[in-house]
Amino acid sequence: MSYKILFVINAIVVVAFGLLLFLAPETGLAQFDMTARAQEVFMARVIGAALASLGILLWFAKDADEVAQKNLGMAALVGTVLSLIVTIIGVVTIVKGLGWVALIVEVVFGLGYAFIMFLQPRMK
Repeated sequence: MSYKILFVINAIVVVAFGLLLFLAPETGLAQFDMTARAQEVFMARVIGAALASLGILLWFAKDADEVAQKNLGMAALVGTVLSLIVTIIGVVTIVKGLGWVALIVEVVFGLGYAFIMFLQPRMK
């Protein structure tokens, strides 16, 4: 596995979810059995815009040099771990519906970045 492949897959996933939250926040929130009051719709759109921006950044990162890809991979790993912590808290306390899907996606990407950062260099 390479940074390029992981960045492309991650970019597609976060852009898709980001556009869903930005363009149709009520639908996105409904997948997690969350209400769509004005405050939640606003925050969903803000988060959707941020996710779409992250996806575009990851898309362009696929063509970066090796040092930049390592640094962006570490940033993506840290971001994924932080997001995973928030998602675990949410799934345990308030988020229902498809909250477990977000949890699985974050675990997969976290393991992918951890593998590329720490295990793959030792296998060479």
